[in-house]
Order: sequence, then structure tokens, then C-alpha cells
Amino acid sequence: MTEELLRAANESEIDSWRYFNDLPVPLSIEIGRATLTARAILELEPSSVIQLSRSTGDGVDVLAGDRRIARGEIVMIEDHTGVRINEIIAEERSAA
Repeated sequence: MTEELLRAANESEIDSWRYFNDLPVPLSIEIGRATLTARAILELEPSSVIQLSRSTGDGVDVLAGDRRIARGEIVMIEDHTGVRINEIIAEERSAA
């Protein structure tokens, strides 16, 4: 599929959702996960460090609800933190 056809298909898909375009969708940014025992959680204090499942260069996941929709990297925007999107995660569509 050429880029023009793909762009037209995407625009058609977006247009089909036009009634939902203004619906707010909360996003979460996940930098990693960890599993701790109940004892370790109870022993947490302000100086504690929790080791995450990924290394610093692995990037972050962007989630809408529980669904991963993109991958990106942490960036600074003046005195705020943001995420630069590096990859959009294509939804696997089932044949219905």
C-alpha cells in the first residue's frame, strides 16, 4: 500500500470516529514495573529505591486505559516533563 493510500485510509478511519473526537481519554506513561513482597512494601521509606524492569535507555510506554498505544522517550519541556512519541503501536484487528 502506498503512503498516499495509507494516509487516505487513516483519514477515513479518523473521520468515522468524528463523534468521539472530543471525548477525553486519560493517558498513563509507564517507565517500568516491579514486584515486591508485602514485607518489602511495608519497609519502604522516603530514601528507598525500587528497581524497575527496564533500563534507562528502554523508553516508556504510553497507555490509554490498559492498552499500550505508543512508545516514546522522556523529554524536558522548559520546567515540565513530556514524552516524545517514537512508535505508534498498531492495534491487531481480528477478522470478524
